[in-house]
Amino acid sequence: MSEPINPPTSPPYTESGAGTPLPSSQPDYYHDSEQEPVLKKSKPNSPGGENGTPSGTNTGGATTPQPSSSGAHHQPPKKSSAEALKRRRENRQRAAAALAQNLKNSGVGRFEQENGFGLTSVRTIPLINQKNYFTEYLKKDEQVGFIRNWRFERDLATKLKKLKQSGGSSEELKKLEEIKNFDDFDLKNIENELKSKNGGVTAIADDDEEDDDEGENETEEVRQEKARIGEDVLVLQPGSAYIRIGRATDAVPLVIPNVIAVKTTQATSETDFFPQRHIEGDKVTIDEDFESQRLAASKDFRARMRYYKRRILPNSRETVANYNKKQEPETIADHNDPNKKEWISPDPAHSYYTGDEALALKLEPGWKLRYPMINSIFNEYCPDYKSRQDLLGDLVHIIEDALQKMEISNLANLKIMLVIPDLYDKSYVETWCDLLLRFIGFGKIGILQEAVAATFGAGASTACIVDVGAQTTKISCVDEGMIINDSRILLNYGGDAITDTFVKLMLENWFPYRDINLANSYDWQLAQSLKENFITFQDADIAIQLYNFYQRSPFKSTEKYEFKVFDEVMLAPMGLFFPGLFQSTKCPSLNSSTKPQNLTLKHLFPQALDQYTGKPNNPVSKSQTRLKTSLNYCDMEESQLLVKLVEGDDEENDEEALIDVPLEKAIVESITNATLSCGDFTKMKKFYDNILIVGGGLAKINGYDLVLTDRLNIWRPRVLSTTSFEEIVDYLKQLMSDAISQAKQAMPSSEEANQELEIELSPEALDLHHIDQLISQGSVLPITILPTPREFDPSMLTWKGGSVYSRLKVVNEMWISQKDWDLLGSRSLYYKSIFNY
Repeated sequence: MSEPINPPTSPPYTESGAGTPLPSSQPDYYHDSEQEPVLKKSKPNSPGGENGTPSGTNTGGATTPQPSSSGAHHQPPKKSSAEALKRRRENRQRAAAALAQNLKNSGVGRFEQENGFGLTSVRTIPLINQKNYFTEYLKKDEQVGFIRNWRFERDLATKLKKLKQSGGSSEELKKLEEIKNFDDFDLKNIENELKSKNGGVTAIADDDEEDDDEGENETEEVRQEKARIGEDVLVLQPGSAYIRIGRATDAVPLVIPNVIAVKTTQATSETDFFPQRHIEGDKVTIDEDFESQRLAASKDFRARMRYYKRRILPNSRETVANYNKKQEPETIADHNDPNKKEWISPDPAHSYYTGDEALALKLEPGWKLRYPMINSIFNEYCPDYKSRQDLLGDLVHIIEDALQKMEISNLANLKIMLVIPDLYDKSYVETWCDLLLRFIGFGKIGILQEAVAATFGAGASTACIVDVGAQTTKISCVDEGMIINDSRILLNYGGDAITDTFVKLMLENWFPYRDINLANSYDWQLAQSLKENFITFQDADIAIQLYNFYQRSPFKSTEKYEFKVFDEVMLAPMGLFFPGLFQSTKCPSLNSSTKPQNLTLKHLFPQALDQYTGKPNNPVSKSQTRLKTSLNYCDMEESQLLVKLVEGDDEENDEEALIDVPLEKAIVESITNATLSCGDFTKMKKFYDNILIVGGGLAKINGYDLVLTDRLNIWRPRVLSTTSFEEIVDYLKQLMSDAISQAKQAMPSSEEANQELEIELSPEALDLHHIDQLISQGSVLPITILPTPREFDPSMLTWKGGSVYSRLKVVNEMWISQKDWDLLGSRSLYYKSIFNY
């Protein structure tokens, strides 16, 4: 029998035994040719073999079309039978089994079951189901390192306490006391805590029960231990004029002027007189703008005096001016000076003086005063500071001298509570934290907002806090210990503006000390004392009054002056309600002694920006943004005010400073937006019932509460002064909803699906008669100015609240250690703050 014909693509092979495997992809030509003879015969002219098998036919019975030169047609081949196909399949299976047996005998092969190796080490990643996507990353407290650290420190303190009570061995106590940070803890404890989540809750509940039991069975030792709580905590409230610092257990803080005297190599130039004055014959004027603003405030003052039936003598101002014009100073000997001031001569060994010593220093050539803070922020506009290290170095010197006076050392074991503004700058807060932890060296730090601290100091949970400081006025509404963000307002005037205005008014009445210059630190201190002694809001005290004062200069004889005053003692603080009288500018209102020549200087501190968008991410307030426009709620017409109540948020204004807004109008704006923001309209009554004035700019003036109440009642719109305010807002919202529904019905269905309607109510759509009926159904909301509790100094009330708060148990969760700050930086403020930083 002839050799089988192999296809061109297959290598030739010879017949072998049954154990020789065949390629599974190759047909069994040998058996096919032997058992299935070809039934067709080739034509004479076909290029077939001798056995008659056509060259175009394979052994499997299938034919392959072949081109023919003669063009003859081949007959279709006969299909293989089922029995033949079965035999082929069995042959292939036997061949594959034989091949596998040979590989196994030779030791070459893959045996997954014996060696346990998988097909691949790369796991198949399933597709994410985005409808039910969920992650626990940073969703639990156990995943944050310093929270675990705090919990272990708490457990350590509990163990120490129990060991001391049970009389444990000194070795165990010493071992526990040596554990200072998170690195010293056993990792097994962390695993146990993560596994037993419910156990932590139970432990906290047990701690609370133990505290309750201690309260019931309180002994003298326990009471003494509670009294010592807060001894390792300091409270720091940095301000524009003063820095207040002290232990949380102190009754009052140490108050230090925020100023430093340093050596300088620059030649000191003579400063111009401030305020500028012009003498024309028998008249002294400041400028035309100030004169027009004074006339407006004087007109309102006289109307108030007539309303309260206070008599004003005619020609009172002329009488005062004629008397002051004739006065000459009287020289007072040192032994007759009632409050002689001890001046300091510069010592070459000292490179700087801080606080009161700086103000008592004789400023010789080569020395100058620098003020590191202004307007509750860093004084980065001052040309005296060439770098941020200069500014921060001054603050470090001031605080270190204060700590030295308080005899406080070993700062690494102490904690400090930093009181920050309500509408804070993130760059300012983070710089302070970095300064206190790294440069000064405190062990831990926490932050607290000023308005929250003021409520703790006054013992009120809900209040409207008005903080009139030296250079800024801050208004915020606090509800149950949390500030309502949209109520925060920052105004760029304060007590220093009252001092400037008071001096200007006295100069127009021929103030006898005619060379007074507020750019001089000695004269500035004199002006501050005159304001504190003579300014008043009491109507009955407004008459021609005779006063005296002492003018002191370094190492010179004291001079005594007598002078008369009239309405300037009340017109100056009236500038809070007539801000134009302060002549504030849109640039930062800097103290005259540090007024820069160029306000376009590059900022020393970078602006706080969002890491992802690159946009500023400082906190914003709806009240602050809206007050940047020319109108507020008090200046609007009633129909315009009603429309404004249900409008959306305005776009953010990029202006740097506010247009001057009177104090009473800013308070109404803050309370109204706070009520609309929280959605509880009963809060409006609570806010008006609990208006708390803190700070030294206004609260120290006699009669301020009566004047502020009158101004609020005069300017508060009747829509915002009724108990039916909620019904009015509901009516306006219903009108807005109806207007949107009508607009949607008028639009085609295709446009309605793709557009969001922005509808503004028009004043014509309002039913003012219905609104009048709603107003008449309610009553007028009363206004109450809270007095300072226990006759405490209002300028220290915020610090006192910070000291009370820092002694609470919950504050243990707020402390940020140096290690936390080095690890996470500003992110730790996000985790550790009670407010949304």
